[in-house]
Parts: sequence; structure tokens; C-alpha cells
Amino acid sequence: MNTRKSQDTKKGPVASMTGYANVQRVTRAGTLTIELRSVNSRFLDLNFRMPDDLRVTEPLLREKLMAALSRGKVECRVSWGRSEGEKRIPKVDLEQVKLLGNLEAAIQSALPRAQGFRITEILNWPGVVEDNSLQGEELAEIMASLCDQAVSALRAAREREGEQLTQVLLDKVNGMAEVLEHLKPQLPEFLAHYEQKIRERMNESLDKVLQERGAQLSTEDLNERVRQEVALHSVRIDVTEEMDRLNTHFAEVRRILNTGGLVGKRLDFLTQELNREANTLGSKAHAIAQTQASIDLKVLVEQFREQVQNLE
Repeated sequence: MNTRKSQDTKKGPVASMTGYANVQRVTRAGTLTIELRSVNSRFLDLNFRMPDDLRVTEPLLREKLMAALSRGKVECRVSWGRSEGEKRIPKVDLEQVKLLGNLEAAIQSALPRAQGFRITEILNWPGVVEDNSLQGEELAEIMASLCDQAVSALRAAREREGEQLTQVLLDKVNGMAEVLEHLKPQLPEFLAHYEQKIRERMNESLDKVLQERGAQLSTEDLNERVRQEVALHSVRIDVTEEMDRLNTHFAEVRRILNTGGLVGKRLDFLTQELNREANTLGSKAHAIAQTQASIDLKVLVEQFREQVQNLE
């Protein structure tokens, strides 16, 4: 009892593998941007594009994406940018410059021919120009926080599309069920018509054989032989089993979508089963309406399959 309840508990929203997210963070080093683009894929395929100075954070980003996503081809773009308001001349520590000047004067008094510092050497001297770069733990913390925001936005986008795809899939399943409901009342009529045709053919064939061989066969024996052949053919064309399995698959699809979570692979397997039963229904068809029902089913199954390919 408890096991059944735990199995039917909602596991979370159904998510598409298609989504987009773009988040930014203004830092003293500039505006940091993470952009995530996701499309469908059989597995989780991560691709990173970022400046070399941020490449050190790739393992961190990869770990977070792998923990949050199970399938999809995901492109992660990380970039720096500066708005017009952020473009300014960096501060120079003039006290440090004066100390370098005193050092230069002391050196030249001891070595008169020694060359003085060039401007670029002074600006590159540690501590002269303020350091706006992000390094070490600070960079890791900012990237981790920004990545969490990006993943959250991407998940939200994928779940919104997943909700819409869920309704599309339910509509397709309901359409398949309607095809069977329309076909079911006609089956006895189709079967009776088919049995009558078989009976007529059997009677003609048996009469011809008996006349050619001059054999004697009572009317009762003749009818019994015909009934046996008709029953054998009727079993071969009976589609009750296929229709029952299809309805079982429809119920399972609805249950999976209602339960939620990672449904893509399970629905992909059920799509193969739906297609197999639809093909069998067509192979046993003995009326135009039954053939058309099989075609309608296969069209809906294919449309169902195309949408399932997008689910995580």
C-alpha cells in the first residue's frame, strides 16, 4: 500500500530539453555574463565557450550543470563586458610612484649612467595601479552564484515548455484512444462480413473438391469443416488483444506524465510499443475502415514520437 503511494507521488514537473537563459552580474572587473542554450540530445552534452582568464572556472560550471541537468545539448557561454558607465581610468597610488621616484634617484646617484623607469614599468609595478581583477575564491564564489542563477532560469524555461509538451502529448494519446473507440463498435460487423466471405469460399472449394474426387461428405461434416476454417481465420484477424494493449499503453503514458520527473526515455520506449501495435493492427486489417484506423494511429504515434524526443 505504502509502496504504491510512493510510486504515484509527483516527482516534479516534466521538462523539455529546449531552453535559454541569460544572467549578468556587475563586478569591479566588469559585467560578467553567463548564457545557456539547450536543445534535445540523447545524453547530456556540455560545451563551454569562455575567455582564457575564466577557463579555470570550467570544472565548477561543469559540475553544477551535470548536477542540475540529465539530458540535452547545452552550450555555456561566459563573457566579460563593460557598459559606458563602467569605463573609467584606473586609480594610481601616487605614494607608490613617489617611492619609486626616490628609489630611481638613489640608484642614479650611485650609478649615474643607469636609465630611469619607463612609464609602463611604473604602471606595471605591483601596487601602483589598483587591481580590479577577480581571482581565486572570490572569482569562484561569483561564478558559482551566477551559474546557479543561470541554471535556475534554464530549468524554469525548460519546465514551461515541458508543461506545454505534456498537454500536446496527452492530446495525441486522447486522439489515439478516440480512433480505437470509433473502431471498436464496427469490429463485430467487419468480422461477420469476413467470416461470411470465408464461408462462401470454403463451401465453393469443398464442393469442387468433392465433385472432382467423387467423395461423399454429409452436410453436417461439411458445415463443421467450414466452421473450423472460419474460426481459424477469425483468430488470425482478431485485434482485440492489440487494442487492449494499446489502451494499456495509453494509461501508462498518462500515468508517467502525471507522475512527472525524467520521463523522456520511458516515453520513448512506449512510443516503440505504440508503433508496434499500430502496425499489427494494420497487418490484420480486413476492412478499409480498419486500415484507415491503423494509418491514423501511426500518424498520431509519429507525432507523439517527435514531441517525446524533446523531453528530458
